[in-house]
Amino acid sequence: MVFVKRPSANALVSAAARKAAAANKLQQRLPRTPKGKSNLFQKKAGKYPPPPRSSALKNLKNPESVLSGNGAAVAGASPHLVFSRYENEAEEVNFNDGSAALATKTNLELIRALGVYNVCAIPWIVKNARGMYNTTVKVLGQRIPDAVVGVSFFSHFCGGTSAEELRPVVARLGSHGVGAILDYAAEADVVDENLAELGPNKEQELSQIIKISEDHCEFNARVIFDAIDASARAHGDGGMPGIAAIKLTGMGRPELLERISTILFWVKANFAKLDDDGDGFVDAKTFRANLKNMEVDLTEDELEGLFQSMDVNQDGQVDMLEFVDSLSPSSPVANPLFSSRIQMLKSFGLSALTDTESQQLSSMINRLERVAAYADSKDVMLLVDAEQSYMQPAIDHLALQLMQQYNRHKPVIFNTYQCYLTDSYKRVVSDVERSQRQGFVFAAKLVRGAYMVQERRLAELRGYPDPIHSSIQNTHDNYNAIVEMLLRYKAAPVTPEQGVLQRRRTAVMLASHNENSVMRAIRLMADLEIPKNDGGVYFGQLQGMCDHVSYTLGGKGYAVYKYLPYGPVKEVMPYLLRRAEENGDLMSGVGKEVRMIAGEIKRRGLEAVGLRKQSSLGHAHL
Repeated sequence: MVFVKRPSANALVSAAARKAAAANKLQQRLPRTPKGKSNLFQKKAGKYPPPPRSSALKNLKNPESVLSGNGAAVAGASPHLVFSRYENEAEEVNFNDGSAALATKTNLELIRALGVYNVCAIPWIVKNARGMYNTTVKVLGQRIPDAVVGVSFFSHFCGGTSAEELRPVVARLGSHGVGAILDYAAEADVVDENLAELGPNKEQELSQIIKISEDHCEFNARVIFDAIDASARAHGDGGMPGIAAIKLTGMGRPELLERISTILFWVKANFAKLDDDGDGFVDAKTFRANLKNMEVDLTEDELEGLFQSMDVNQDGQVDMLEFVDSLSPSSPVANPLFSSRIQMLKSFGLSALTDTESQQLSSMINRLERVAAYADSKDVMLLVDAEQSYMQPAIDHLALQLMQQYNRHKPVIFNTYQCYLTDSYKRVVSDVERSQRQGFVFAAKLVRGAYMVQERRLAELRGYPDPIHSSIQNTHDNYNAIVEMLLRYKAAPVTPEQGVLQRRRTAVMLASHNENSVMRAIRLMADLEIPKNDGGVYFGQLQGMCDHVSYTLGGKGYAVYKYLPYGPVKEVMPYLLRRAEENGDLMSGVGKEVRMIAGEIKRRGLEAVGLRKQSSLGHAHL
């Protein structure tokens, strides 16, 4: 696999700023759909003309504003704005009082939570959890290890084995003003399909592997339908608006997502080679000349057809977003850019998708559209989970196309951005700009990240730069920067002609256990007069963690949710093991929660002893 460096942040931001200045160029941005083609990898013509772009977004992305929380420059950090007058404002929210969360727990749940936290705080166990589990399964079989995990870690971090088992858990959360994000937590990763290791009938065996994978994906789609139904039912019973999560590796083969992502990496990187003067735009003459210099074996007519397919508003120029959005691995027009007809690609091993891969892509898109349409019909929001960075470009591309289709009037589809990735800030800025141009409601779930161990291990193995921020402080700064940028963008004053409805409806899910990040967001919401519960700002924490934050927010009327994974223990184990690996540092720092739980156990114990003494005294008097 080849990973190609993306264009620099400065180049992207400066190009976007210049694009903002040319607002008249942004009319009728929605591209034409080639006849007979209507899949998510080809932009669809829409009946809603996108609004002209305002300068509000431009003002929120200053590449010189690379500051840490104390105003000092941080190498590699993302641009962000520094909090000012609302930084020290007094708030009623108090995360030091965990009584509301603890009051919902039984004695057994408190003891189990204390045990789980203490075990997860032991680095050696966390580091070797996967190997220990696999070895135990080999020795004892699946049933005994899963039974032990089921009554301990699974019960603490998950909601149940099926959507039906979730009902009492969701109801209990709802009674305390906390919603549930339902997530069937089975996970998949790329498997190396080495044909040399297959038997004599390689094609037949590979075909069987693909069929089994497709059947499994169809099963996952049905599970997501059940989760959507459960979310809608909970909302109908008086609970919070329904939310379900979806992993694209459950809708299609991870190998296909990685394959498409590799192609998209190359596509984005090579715009810089076409834009030789660096102004962010390429005209038809420069486009043709530079593609020829890249040894593209295309006729003049083919080059002209390719340019016309990208120049969606027919103004004679193409910019970065047009270039990327107009290309597709399955598009006949763009196919030559992914084939050996570009001589320089031979060394990269890139080629157009095979017929089999194209069929798999079509099946995956069909599943996604069915799931998204069903969620929309049930008034349930759908969070597209982030996954490993080597699959993320394809996931982003699909999620954005779903947003364009279903987020016309309200947030239905959310894409997830992992803020520990160094390119996350500019990706959010770029995708917000897409939403302005194409006239859809931008919706994002912001997380710090959940694949750090795997990402760094793979970067070292494959020899490409570590994609993660060099320090935890840089990640914190980047997360807070993106939150502030989106909240300010959402609240910025605009005229109706500048897309006020799309901007006001911008939705942000702050999925964070960091009390500082949550409190900063709360204060900024107050400063910007963004409503607590119906302002399109949501908070989220994992089930079994940070309950004192979730229940406090719920009690104060904020839109807060628990991420509630479920599924058979065997299928959820990869999720639990990854959480143990990725959250090792986080779990070792839950001293505050441990102290709260231990204090509550002690209080209940003393109370019980006192009651027993009172009871015995009463009997003595009798």
